[in-house]
Amino acid sequence: MDPELTSAPWHFFVSGNHLLIVRKKWVQFDDNDPGEFVSGQYEYPIGAARWFLETLDRFFLEPDHPNAVPRGAITIEEDVDGERLGVTRGAQYGSVLKGIPGYSLDNLNRFEHTSFGPGTNWCQMFKMGDPWLFEQGLLDVFKDIAERHERGEF
Repeated sequence: MDPELTSAPWHFFVSGNHLLIVRKKWVQFDDNDPGEFVSGQYEYPIGAARWFLETLDRFFLEPDHPNAVPRGAITIEEDVDGERLGVTRGAQYGSVLKGIPGYSLDNLNRFEHTSFGPGTNWCQMFKMGDPWLFEQGLLDVFKDIAERHERGEF
């Protein structure tokens, strides 16, 4: 089974004009450790859901198509609702141990919101392995969020 599905689940929320992707996980190193919850959160403008779907499609266009990802590029970056977002193709975004490729939804305005801090070169990157995205329903979650936003449900 895919590691993304066996670890703590991710939850998708809409708050105001933002899409929040959140996970809370219990961590206990050994029996002597009392343990604690740790959490992770990614933040995007709500328009990122539709933009992610449309940008992901660009990776599957014929190379000569005018909207295709340029040859040799692994990242597409554009402004969406006032924030700089990206979609990146990664060789091990599904699991570092198994080398499962995937994609990430990046928020390049959120360097200061990572655990590495603002002095690093790491923005918020929600990584999704190909199996999780295309076979196990994550793509449908993004479609549902985009459609519900477009119907004015949020």
